[in-house]
Amino acid sequence: MNPLRIEHMTVFDVEPAELVTMAAQLDVPLISLWVSGRMDGARPVTAANKRAVLERLRDSPVVVDTAEVFMLSPDPRRAEPEIALAAELGARSIVAINFMAADAAVAARQFADLCALAGRYGLLVSLEPLAMGATRTPADGLRLLRDSGAANARLTVDLLHVVRTGTALAEVAAIEPALFGSVQICDGPLAIDPKSLADEAGAERMLPGTGAFPLKEFLRMVPPGVPIGMEVPLRSLREGGVSALERTRRVLEATRELQRVVAGEATGG
Repeated sequence: MNPLRIEHMTVFDVEPAELVTMAAQLDVPLISLWVSGRMDGARPVTAANKRAVLERLRDSPVVVDTAEVFMLSPDPRRAEPEIALAAELGARSIVAINFMAADAAVAARQFADLCALAGRYGLLVSLEPLAMGATRTPADGLRLLRDSGAANARLTVDLLHVVRTGTALAEVAAIEPALFGSVQICDGPLAIDPKSLADEAGAERMLPGTGAFPLKEFLRMVPPGVPIGMEVPLRSLREGGVSALERTRRVLEATRELQRVVAGEATGG
């Protein structure tokens, strides 16, 4: 089965070092960590808490798979301290998003510059299309990757944004396997008020298997070895007093059950 990754956004209410401990307790091999404070509620790795995170990682089987989040900008050098921090944490990649650059040529140039800078630290750059962004769909993302010409460019495909942009799963299935950096899953209704997109994405998703997303079909398309990120912030449970560990356990159990079902279907079990 594909390796699972706990996304930091799932439990923004815990410190980064605690996320390392939680992942080890739950036997999840990979995590993402935010190294940027550009989102409300984020508790990123900083100079103040970096030592604690590195100490936990040294004593743990858990690996930081990716670091978030890097917005495309005219001057990626401003993000170099955060890129260096991602490398120090042992990350394989960083996640990039395009919120502002609507012009395709401008976005490709900015992405290429970010990839070049990250490449000097041995990092991949995984572009995540967002329903609320300027690069919205996997097709948009693939064009940006192609136009950038960057060898270390990959794509992160979040099922939430696939559904919210009305992207056909056939478009996901057509992505060249080598271009997948990772995928992310959650669940939800098939349609919501567009004004609620940002709130849903950042604060209140649904446990896998409890909504209407085509999760099993999506998981069948994920190439072997590609990490599956569990990005399921559950504000209602958090405000109801459910601990971060218990919320994450519920997400994990739901995801593992889906993996078992898909694996069983593949083998005829």
